[in-house]
Amino acid sequence: MTLREAAASILLNAGTIAGQKVYTARSWPSTIEDLPNIYLQVPIDQGNSLGRSQPGFRRVAYLQIEGRVTGGTPGKVEDTLDLLSGQIEYALMQDAGFQAQIQQVTQIDTRISIDSTGSRHLGTVTIRMGLEFDEYYEVSGTPLTEITGTMTANGDADFAGMQVATSQD
Repeated sequence: MTLREAAASILLNAGTIAGQKVYTARSWPSTIEDLPNIYLQVPIDQGNSLGRSQPGFRRVAYLQIEGRVTGGTPGKVEDTLDLLSGQIEYALMQDAGFQAQIQQVTQIDTRISIDSTGSRHLGTVTIRMGLEFDEYYEVSGTPLTEITGTMTANGDADFAGMQVATSQD
């Protein structure tokens, strides 16, 4: 299960004002009747190498959660957005299973916008959470079992031989 799917599962069971209207991997348009709702995606996933050994990366997946609401006044919409954003953040930060899948939340960025240009006031809260975790890729091919070589010293080309077995844990 991806982090996005895990977060969606948590939010589906968290009792937010969006109820069961939590979506991933679908188009973003929605109707007034579908509000409030929550959309999740991971638009950015960055990895930095852990070194020159086995391929490993310290990754930060940026989980973007967008909540949409409507209301009678801009103030009511803003209050509803504040409530929804708090419910989302609390549900994800307090879920031990979700937190166990990552090393840390590197950042939380929350932005609210309200659009009153139509006949209804529509509000959006966008929460971007940086989720850090390490990921390793298994090296394929024949495993190294032994290193054999010859050492040279002070012009003596046949100074010493060596043979080292590698551990096979």
